Amino acid sequence: MIAAAGITWYVMNQKNQKTGNSSAEVVAWDVDIEEEEPSEEKGILIPGYTSMVMKANTKEQTVSIGNPADNDCIFVIVLKLEDGTKLFESQELKPGEGLENITLDQELEAGEYQAVIEYKCYSLEDKSPLNGGSAEFKLYVKE
Repeated sequence: MIAAAGITWYVMNQKNQKTGNSSAEVVAWDVDIEEEEPSEEKGILIPGYTSMVMKANTKEQTVSIGNPADNDCIFVIVLKLEDGTKLFESQELKPGEGLENITLDQELEAGEYQAVIEYKCYSLEDKSPLNGGSAEFKLYVKE
């Protein structure tokens, strides 16, 4: 079962790795994720977000998104607006890897937006698709 988490995070150390669709710098990343109902079957841990803040009129953004270290899969993370407009798609993130600085596909004007974070999950062994997840959140874009 997919579990949600709060947004407590910390950066352990930085790694410079540039592959995939994005040129964002991959860093060591992890969050504390508590399963809603503990089970013996291990599932994919999906970080949950209720809101995110970005800067208006610039593509360069500071965020904290990533793949929890306890996962046994690769993540590709997509940020998009509720209407489907893609804002960002990450490169492949192995367990324990994340992003803090990203470049959006387009600038956003100041305001509040309904947005979606989508997690595409792939096997570590052969990169075959696995169950993923998505969650809506409020995106605050400030001057």
